[in-house]
Parts: sequence; structure tokens; C-alpha cells
Amino acid sequence: MTLPRAKTRKIAILLVLIAVLEGCSSTRLIYAFAGGFIQDEVSYFLDLDEEGDTFLTQQVTEMVAWHRKNVLPNYAAFLTDMANKLAADQYGAADIAKALAAGQSLLEKTVTGLTPYASRILVRHMTGDDIAFMEERMAVRRQKRLDEISKPEDTRYADRIDRLKTNFERFFGDLTDGQVTLLEAHSRATLGDPRVRLRNRTLRQRAFVAFLKTQPVEAALTVYLDKLLLRGHEITDPDYKAFSKASYDRFSTLLVSMLAISSPAQRETIIVTLRDYAEDFKSVSS
Repeated sequence: MTLPRAKTRKIAILLVLIAVLEGCSSTRLIYAFAGGFIQDEVSYFLDLDEEGDTFLTQQVTEMVAWHRKNVLPNYAAFLTDMANKLAADQYGAADIAKALAAGQSLLEKTVTGLTPYASRILVRHMTGDDIAFMEERMAVRRQKRLDEISKPEDTRYADRIDRLKTNFERFFGDLTDGQVTLLEAHSRATLGDPRVRLRNRTLRQRAFVAFLKTQPVEAALTVYLDKLLLRGHEITDPDYKAFSKASYDRFSTLLVSMLAISSPAQRETIIVTLRDYAEDFKSVSS
């Protein structure tokens, strides 16, 4: 089981690495490379000199250490609780709703813990040239994403169903025909979602750049980032809240339906996988 992609925030890129894992059971190995990955991502958007690069390295190192110490134990407890509930046959709609709400709460706490690090970095890059550089890089990424979601519908569907099946197979093991049918229907129903998300991301980026141009102090920047990342619809597009809620509910329904027709062997596979991840998280956090 995994949280819907719409809930994953760019600033919490480390969580993305841990959540997907790409079949690797070594969270410690992921952490060994995470700092460099984050630094490369941030460096892409910032025009860094040697001093700026050194400061970025320091902040990313501290951020990863904070995440390891303060966040991973909570995620380990969350995964263990999900495994225990599944073992007790508690996987109905109400159970899944509680689990997803708990996961969302953890994610929000993680974001508010990470934004101060982001602010310390960004507050050093608010000159006209810095912001222009950032806007250019955002435009390049935006176009790349637009190219991806503008591919023929059949291509986009094939990619989407492949990713969805891979994610569920990581936890369920081999899927039944009925489960594949559920994933196919979900993929079709959500095929247009990436375009809606890209539009919203573009609006958030423009709002963020406009705010940077006001030259905010570090504390104000942190407050703004928290709002933009967790309640961005209040700044950009109020209608996006309804879209997010519908997407969230659709994923919850899918998860309930997948578990409802799961076999005892599949549920045992999920339980073992969740507990393995929890042990990995506890090992890395200690």
C-alpha cells in the first residue's frame, strides 16, 4: 500500500525515494545516496557559486539527519500499525480511511519539518538574476512534463497501468485478473489527472516566484512554503481542493477494492513487506 502520488510534495523528495524503493530492500543504501540526489535536484533550480554549493551541502546533510532521526521512527510505527491491522483482518473502507489519514498527517508533519531548511537555502537566492534563473529552469521542467502528458492516449495509458501494476505488485505479489481489471479501470479514469496537476503546479510556481520577488525574510518564507505546499489551493486555485479530494477518495476506493478481493497469501505478502520496510526504517533511524 502506498499513498496517492497527488499527496507527495516536491519538497519531500526524500520520501519519494523511500516510498518507491524500486524493489530494493536496503533503505540504508537509499539514504546513502539520498543527500546527493536532493542536492542535485535543488542545484538544478539555483545558480550556485562555490560558497552557495557548500552551504547547500550543509543544509541537505542536516535535513537528511533530521529526517532520519525524527521522521523514520514515526513511519516505522505507521507501517507496523498497518501490518498489524491487516493481520487482524481490519482492511475495510473505514480502516483504510483511517490509515490514509494517518499517513497524510505524517506527511504534513514532514513537510513542515523540511520547509525551514528550504527557506534557509532560498533566502540566499532572491536577486533578480537568481529568480530569473529559477524561472527558466522551471519552464524547462514544465515543458518536459508537458511533452510527457501530451503523448498519444494509448501510450500514456500503457505507461500509467504499468506503473500502477508495478507499485501494487511490490506489495501484493502476483495480481489476479480481477485486480488487474480494477487497476485498468482506475488508470482509464485518471488518465487526465496529470494535466490538471501540471496546471496547478504551474500556478503554484508562479505564485512562489511572485512571492520571492517581494524579498521575504526567512520566517515569512517558511510560513508561505507551508501554506503553498499543504494548502496551495488557498493561494492559487480554490477548485483544486475538490480535485484533490476526489483523487484521494478514488485511490482509497481502489485500495479497498483491491484488498477486498485479495487472497490470504497476498495479504500475508503485504504484511511481511510492510514489516520489512518498518524494520529498515528503524535500523536507519538508530
